[in-house]
Amino acid sequence: MSTLRRLATASAATTLLLTTTLVGCGDDDEKTKPPVETKDPVYSLATSVFSQAGSATYVSVFNSLDVTALDLTKAREHSGFATIGAVDGMLFVGAGEKPEVSRYTVRDDGSLEEAGRISFANYGLATSPLYFNQFVDSTTAYMSLEESKRILWNPSTMEISGPVEAPGLVREREDLVVKTSYDRGRVVRGDYAFQAFYWTDGEYFDFLPTSQIAIYSKADDSLVKLLDAPCPGLDVATQDEAGNIYFSNWVFSSAAPVLKEGAPPTCLVRIKAGSQEIDTAFTRSLSSLVGNRETAAFRYLGNGVGVVAVFYKENLTIDANTKPTDITGGLHWKLWQVNLTAGTAAPVEGLDFIAGGYYAFTLDQRTFLLLPTADYSKTAVWELGTSGAAVKRFETLGWAYQFVKVR
Repeated sequence: MSTLRRLATASAATTLLLTTTLVGCGDDDEKTKPPVETKDPVYSLATSVFSQAGSATYVSVFNSLDVTALDLTKAREHSGFATIGAVDGMLFVGAGEKPEVSRYTVRDDGSLEEAGRISFANYGLATSPLYFNQFVDSTTAYMSLEESKRILWNPSTMEISGPVEAPGLVREREDLVVKTSYDRGRVVRGDYAFQAFYWTDGEYFDFLPTSQIAIYSKADDSLVKLLDAPCPGLDVATQDEAGNIYFSNWVFSSAAPVLKEGAPPTCLVRIKAGSQEIDTAFTRSLSSLVGNRETAAFRYLGNGVGVVAVFYKENLTIDANTKPTDITGGLHWKLWQVNLTAGTAAPVEGLDFIAGGYYAFTLDQRTFLLLPTADYSKTAVWELGTSGAAVKRFETLGWAYQFVKVR
């Protein structure tokens, strides 16, 4: 795992069981209690705490979005930089130090019962993080392999079908190597799955001016199309109510336009609902809407409005000593709301400067922002209201980076 891509490393992990009253259960309870059928909602949030002695990941489960605190003492441990995902009412945890994915049933009391495990060791993986995985549906998932390949596996049967190539996807262009997007750059729409790819150097500074978007058929997992997209570093995908899909850049491709003359400008592309082509009439930069500043990580919210991270160059001395990480990792960004229909934008009320690598999740029509400190030692969880104002819900130690609805 590249430290540049995730901005953190980890070597040990813990799982936190959380309810709104913060009551947890131990391993013995899990072994004696049978699974309980329920229709109550279940959500899960993961956060990793880093230290010189090691690292710990806490995977929380709870049945309300009105959580106001995390108690990290209510914990079970997973080794390594564990990651989470969910599909069909089941919670999945990717081990941080082994190429394994475990599946869990969530009981009403918040405890977890393991319900299957698979290993990707035969494919040469040292770990199998779920930020490299796309859950297509309850019977199909794609785990990335060697950036340009996929390992097909079934979340229901916990069986692996094997690796699949992406014909036509070039591994190297103009001395830059291909990189797959994380789960943030993948989306499922109808009978097709979409995944972004881009080309960059070993430092994630120089980017090819174009990216590609692969379209896979859910019917047979084949590659249907590779679309050329005229934007660098596409690594965030988001979908609106009508089924339009938007792809934008992650923070890394924003550094070169600030530091290097002639670097490819970042931009936003769209694939219209019902289409399998780039909407060339839509492709645009959001810079002009936000004071001609660099932008990253556009995410659609609703009613034609999205959010995007905006870099404030005036807050940083730009000279020969400025490093790309000063831009991509520093608290020199603000979150703006963007109205794509009206062509207007404004800073989100209530938020101070943030790191550009923010995460946002919309669960049950409520949007939550996961905003880490510059050193990723803490994360504040905010809710973004329909009025455009953000309200802080709670703060937790470590880097909270995944928030999913299990059922």
